[in-house]
Amino acid sequence: MDPKTKTPNQSEAVVADLMMPHQANGLRQPSVFGGVVLSMVDRGAALAAMRHAGGQVTTLSIDRVLFKEPIRVGDLVEIRSRVVWVGRTSMSVVAHVYAEQVSTGTRRHTNECWLTFVHLDEHGKPAPVPPLRLETAEDRALHEMAARRREQALSER
Repeated sequence: MDPKTKTPNQSEAVVADLMMPHQANGLRQPSVFGGVVLSMVDRGAALAAMRHAGGQVTTLSIDRVLFKEPIRVGDLVEIRSRVVWVGRTSMSVVAHVYAEQVSTGTRRHTNECWLTFVHLDEHGKPAPVPPLRLETAEDRALHEMAARRREQALSER
């Protein structure tokens, strides 16, 4: 086994923030702007990719975002991201978004996002990434989903 191989859990990154009034839209029943959530997702997913690659990465694409339900002002938002597939220089990251109503402890899974990152060397050129070691059934299922998503994206180019 390659000693540089890493598991999805080794790349896991968590970003959390309390949603404030300036992050909400102006609707009658305001919710947090999707762009605020996407910014948090991009940061968290980039951290996961950096942990796996061991260096600088850049976002290649935000492949899919599913907004299941709104996030409200006062919710604690937590992004949990991890690398689930690797190629030669690219990585697929899945990010799950949770909103917690702090006063009650009620926690909801509000979003799921898939992103692709490229590892960069010191000159800003694509660089190889370590292999991914799949340990659990969930690791293998997410890896399979990411591989199918990649094939579909390549066929659409």
